[in-house]
Amino acid sequence: MEFDVLYLADLRFPGGTSTSLKYDLRACKQAGLRAGVIPLRSPLFSRNRTLNASVLAEIKSTETIIVPQNERPRARVALLYHPSLLDKGVHCRNRFDAEACYLVVHQTVRNRDGQRAFPSDHWSTLLADWYGHSLKLLPVSALVREDLAGNGLSHALHASTWENLVDLDDYPEKPSRGPKPRLIIGRHSRPSADKWPSLPVAMTCYPQSPGFAFRMMGVPKAFLDQFEDLPSNWQVLPFSKEPISKFLQGLDIYSYFHSPALVEAFGYGVLEALATGLPCVLPPYMESSFSDACLYAEPDEAPLVYERLRTDPCLLETTCRKGRAFVEERYGLDQFAGKFDKVATPSLTARPAPRQRKAAQAPVILTVTSNGVGLGHLSRQLAIARAIGPRANVVFFSLSEAIEIARSMGYLAEFRPFRQRLELDFKGWNSYFFQEMREALSHYKPCLTLFDGNLPYAGFVDAVESYGQATSVWIRRGLWRTPQPNSISREGFFDAIIEPGELCAPLDEGHSRPHPDSVARVDPVLMTQRDQLFDRTTARRALNLPDGAILCLVQLGSEANFDMSLPRARLLDFLDRHPDVVAVDVRSPLHFEEQADFHERLVMRKVYPLGQYLKAFDFAVCAAGYNTFHENIAAALPSIFIPNSNPIMDVQEARAEYGARAGWNLTSSADDPYAIGEQLKQMLDPDVRQSLARCCLRKTDWWNGAPQIAQLLQAVAQLPANPLEDR
Repeated sequence: MEFDVLYLADLRFPGGTSTSLKYDLRACKQAGLRAGVIPLRSPLFSRNRTLNASVLAEIKSTETIIVPQNERPRARVALLYHPSLLDKGVHCRNRFDAEACYLVVHQTVRNRDGQRAFPSDHWSTLLADWYGHSLKLLPVSALVREDLAGNGLSHALHASTWENLVDLDDYPEKPSRGPKPRLIIGRHSRPSADKWPSLPVAMTCYPQSPGFAFRMMGVPKAFLDQFEDLPSNWQVLPFSKEPISKFLQGLDIYSYFHSPALVEAFGYGVLEALATGLPCVLPPYMESSFSDACLYAEPDEAPLVYERLRTDPCLLETTCRKGRAFVEERYGLDQFAGKFDKVATPSLTARPAPRQRKAAQAPVILTVTSNGVGLGHLSRQLAIARAIGPRANVVFFSLSEAIEIARSMGYLAEFRPFRQRLELDFKGWNSYFFQEMREALSHYKPCLTLFDGNLPYAGFVDAVESYGQATSVWIRRGLWRTPQPNSISREGFFDAIIEPGELCAPLDEGHSRPHPDSVARVDPVLMTQRDQLFDRTTARRALNLPDGAILCLVQLGSEANFDMSLPRARLLDFLDRHPDVVAVDVRSPLHFEEQADFHERLVMRKVYPLGQYLKAFDFAVCAAGYNTFHENIAAALPSIFIPNSNPIMDVQEARAEYGARAGWNLTSSADDPYAIGEQLKQMLDPDVRQSLARCCLRKTDWWNGAPQIAQLLQAVAQLPANPLEDR
């Protein structure tokens, strides 16, 4: 692999560093240069902090390569993209060859109180020993350059500055407006304490005044807790409550003041405001970054500047135009080629052609599923394995009795029994599972382990930690019924935690997300996508079902932990009264019984995966499990959902009730025979079925969970690109 620019970057940064990387990748593409990314993990964040979604989207849209673990790329320029990444605790999985290598410094080494933000003493040694280059520093601003020089690093400073860029197309210019009696003044930032001034200073620069209203996005809770009552002219919004460009369009002036300890190395929020055409009021020291494009004042002088802008339309208009022109001239994406040329060698140094090597073997992913009472965990892993495709070899190491399904689909799979079958207590079984898991890790040598279940077993966690050579990811369904502190306490053992999406997310109490920055949420995960469904005729023929009958799909679960006998009895009564209806009881391969619930128009089928065949049915009577609920809604299959209300299960009642209120389905509890009977009669009405189906079809662009997880895994574990994608 050969690149013009190779970014060694942490894709989890929430603020300006990630914004800078995003626009660098876009500008690099527009300049006709090839970029690659090697993901690193800054010690500034917890192990399982979520990846920045906007950076991942940019990587995908610009077709930037995430360098796989087993590749050794070459580059004209390699950029360590934050000072915290040149640290003894940061491990780079890849060796690389670069003509030039730089540390891009996005922050000052010390704050105004003299406290050191980064241990720079070993930068030269680490860069030389680990990356084979002498220390060269690229500051992002004149402020950072001055700080580096003042901390004894002037010898390593490159003459160029790696200035941040912005795409003006992302920030439409705010149209000019006439005089206003009350100006809206605002600011946005990460909700960090250092991004905000003290309360007395804030009340000085954002005062209670009839001439001004203040809109603020990203205010820390600790700051707000100091108020008994917020000033009446303040409006406070959570961080990322709305897109930044939309937020800025609602302002007349941008005003940014912060903690006296902070040195704002650059100020991306200011750059975005200037691009929008807003006048900006800033502390005087930021003039070195923004020159005469902004207005500068101390906090107690800021209201006077606001008043000048309010009463002088000419000054307001001139300042707005000057700011956007400044950004376009100095920070537009077209500036990338120039700044790259200043740090790059003309071309990669010629070297002898490499000896022919065998193609690298596909990396191994080891998926571990809990035992469960159904097929949910295994089905999600199979859907993800399909989405991963040929980029990796997926091996199933499962506690599910249905593991033969994975084998039948072409995957290598091993089964290990849960503790009840072995008649072991938890301690004894975890000891057994640790040994089995550790042996599997040593044998298969995976680069990634995936665990799907609500409680990662101690034996699993200890084995993966002991092995120490695989990224670990926890995939867990949400909608927990109660808090589960034992589960949450094991988050720290994982590099990523992914929660498949819930259509009824507004009813989720959030017990699975006490640390939201650690949980990545994706769309619902389906085994079968909408465009893969067989049509009605094909599906009925494939299942050997009558063409002319009204077909009712029945999926009431294994009943291993919940009694569905009453709904089954009501269904048999319904069949007795309606001879044109045929019920098809599709049961799990784990619990298939030929003679169960005998009736001449109740037929049994063992089908997996069922999703492709859903259009065979006119309506369904099902438990409200995660997979069944989402697959039926995605297929627009009119359904009566009867929740499994066992306390150990997820809150199926909430899922079914939410769907009923949205018009996607009907629902009844398992102990209400009258409601079940009435809803079965409603399903005979074609208009009712059509209405439910129409409501389901309104849920579009919601069904890409498995591909989204595959993309996250590519970044987290540096998997190769899928050669079948985008075909």
